[in-house]
Amino acid sequence: MNWNNFAEYYDWEFSQVCTQQQKDISMWKRFAAEFGGPILEICCGSGRITLPLADEGYEITAIDYSENLINILKSKISKSHKITPIMADMRNFEIDKKFPFAFISYASFQQLLTLHDQIECLNTINRHLENGAILAFDITPCLCEGEDSQMETLQYSLNYPPNNTVVNLFSAYKIDRLNCLKHYFDRYEEIDQSGNIKEFKHNISLREITANYMELLLEKCGFELIQMYGGFAGEKLSESSCNAIFLARKVGK
Repeated sequence: MNWNNFAEYYDWEFSQVCTQQQKDISMWKRFAAEFGGPILEICCGSGRITLPLADEGYEITAIDYSENLINILKSKISKSHKITPIMADMRNFEIDKKFPFAFISYASFQQLLTLHDQIECLNTINRHLENGAILAFDITPCLCEGEDSQMETLQYSLNYPPNNTVVNLFSAYKIDRLNCLKHYFDRYEEIDQSGNIKEFKHNISLREITANYMELLLEKCGFELIQMYGGFAGEKLSESSCNAIFLARKVGK
């Protein structure tokens, strides 16, 4: 999945439509206070969580695969921040440092669509953690519930102030139940004041992950699942939970 073409719109769209997900900042601050730094953030994007943690004084190594998103993050870093942005693949990065706490926010781990990629990622993270370190995930559960597919429908029509335009998002999806995958097909129309339309597409696929699957996967990669939550305030995980928060501890060597 290529996030470079979408990077320009990432912060704007998130602030407009992801109102519930924005509440996760307080959780990551709470985990940082409990588990300490320096912190390894995988899939940092444009720094939505990185910067608030850095404002609290934490030293953060922030990894993302998108060069454009990393560049946006770099443009936001102040002299007081202790942030090291790195463009790297979460499956095979190499950093000469070990951390007591690492995290992957907002379903980013679910962009790994195969067991092989998931294991590669977890083994790579494991190598960069101290013994007893904590790894945290925010997973979107129950992805493959509902209809097998949805035809393209208008999701929103919003003003885009940076370009003085209107952006329309049309979205469709298709579920691959055999492989537990949900494929999203997003088409954006950006319309200027003269009625000219610039169209671009941004597709993303996510793999559904259950609690039992996650526990077995973590165990295979040298982690012990120690806690699960169903929300950012520590709610109990249930079938109606919109987020599944997993905390795992590195065990063994």
